Amino acid sequence: MLSIHQLKAVYSNEQVVLILLSRLYFNTCEKLTVQDFIARQDIEWGLMYKIARVHGIRSFIYSVIVKYDVAVNDEFASVLKKNYNEVKFKNFSQLKVTTKLIAGFKNRDINIIPYKGALFAVAYYNDWAARESSDIDFLIAEKDLDAVEDYFIFNGYQASVNVPKPYLKFYRKLFKDIVYRHKGINTSVEMHWRLMERFSGSYPAYDFFIPHLSPFNSGDFSLYKLTPTYDFLAVASNHFMKDMYIKFKYLVDVACIISKEKAALETDTIFLCAKKFAFEKRLHTGLELVNQLLGVELIKDQPYKISGELLKIPLAPKLYLPRLYINEPKFIRYALKLQDNFFEQVKFLSRCLFYVFMPTYADINQLNLPVYFLPLLIILRPFRLLYQAAKGVAGKNK
Repeated sequence: MLSIHQLKAVYSNEQVVLILLSRLYFNTCEKLTVQDFIARQDIEWGLMYKIARVHGIRSFIYSVIVKYDVAVNDEFASVLKKNYNEVKFKNFSQLKVTTKLIAGFKNRDINIIPYKGALFAVAYYNDWAARESSDIDFLIAEKDLDAVEDYFIFNGYQASVNVPKPYLKFYRKLFKDIVYRHKGINTSVEMHWRLMERFSGSYPAYDFFIPHLSPFNSGDFSLYKLTPTYDFLAVASNHFMKDMYIKFKYLVDVACIISKEKAALETDTIFLCAKKFAFEKRLHTGLELVNQLLGVELIKDQPYKISGELLKIPLAPKLYLPRLYINEPKFIRYALKLQDNFFEQVKFLSRCLFYVFMPTYADINQLNLPVYFLPLLIILRPFRLLYQAAKGVAGKNK
């Protein structure tokens, strides 16, 4: 774990306070250390709030401040409290929707797998309102996609990421999810048959995870969720493999599941999976970030060297990668550095090149052409990307 002196060499005072408060949650830091740092340093509380908002940790930080009675700026605490109460209501609503959806699909003989979201907070956080959750995520079997879509249409959900039925066969082979909006709680429900986009690499799918559902009860909620090892792998697919630690919230999530379920986590399964699917570097880097910044480790091992530049990313004042897509040069460069070896870098670039020609749901819906025009969409796709890139550059230059 990095010392305060080492943290100050990389981060601003505001970022260091956020790290120290997070360490306090995991008992890897004393309250006196946090209070002393706040008292001795100049803190720009408005900036600290903005960083916490960008990285999705406002309610988490508030929960720590309240539990340990940490003295902070009154206005800072007030705006955090407002957000915390909003998150508490939203998480409760999401849990109700999650339970209802699992039961609704079960009645249709469809087993869906919940992961991330408010359920993750209930299972692994000390305070289930401490985790900000933007949407509800499920892993589904690819063969159930048509039935899943029919369920949402029948129940009045509004599609936000989807394609017309004739395009569904093409879409399910190359992409990873459909997304519907739940109007009642103004949140999206993401149904994934693949945990990552194929250009990001391969990863275990539904058949790998489904045998590892187990009963879970919390208060009035009763459902089936993944056992800790497989919950870890499902969440790591998003936080480490796909999004590559661009938010501090991701490190907190992983630290929470490790600190609460360390004895239950099957490390052999986790690391064998990383080796098989070529994400060892991304996994080890993420775990080392969790260790260095939060003092939480999965296994006692030799430190895994990471660069100072990489250390800055999980708490950057502005999100390092606003878009994780193949038409973003910054994403390509960053993802290349985190591939396991040169051969994996070549494979990654090849997949990205392939997806230059593959129409997305936005391409399909915007052009609104019959499915027999799919070859034309493939031809037009690179030109649309170039146009979007030129438009973006022109917008920045204004």
